[in-house]
Amino acid sequence: MKMKHMRYSANLRVFLGMLLAACFLATAAHADALFTGTFKLTNEVHCGKAVLGPGSYSLAVDQTTRSIIIRDARTNKIVAREFGWPDYSAKGDGSRMLIAVHGTRRAVYSVQLAGLGEVFLQSHPFAAGGGTAEEARNTEAIPVEVAKK
Repeated sequence: MKMKHMRYSANLRVFLGMLLAACFLATAAHADALFTGTFKLTNEVHCGKAVLGPGSYSLAVDQTTRSIIIRDARTNKIVAREFGWPDYSAKGDGSRMLIAVHGTRRAVYSVQLAGLGEVFLQSHPFAAGGGTAEEARNTEAIPVEVAKK
């Protein structure tokens, strides 16, 4: 009887140790963000291979990988992760997500983050479709609000 109790106690300690480590890693992952903010979409938007429906989202720039991580604000689930190219020469007065509009389709092609002085660019999502210069100018700017710390 005593042996079962000791084995149970040891298993519980291992489980609690793993749980504590997982919590620490989850907290550290959020602490590595160079930028965190929120935005709202009113239309369906393509972001890389992901499709973001209307709703609220959070955006973070991972310090280590310089990737943009987008989470559903309601569930906190990662819905998109995009690797971009920083443009340190870009200076802006606000943070915004630029969306190309081609007919009824919308796709993110740039995320400008004023606090970092960076613009993370993707290739223009509709450039391969043979669009005209006029179509390339059809963009929407979705404001990205800086998250309160």
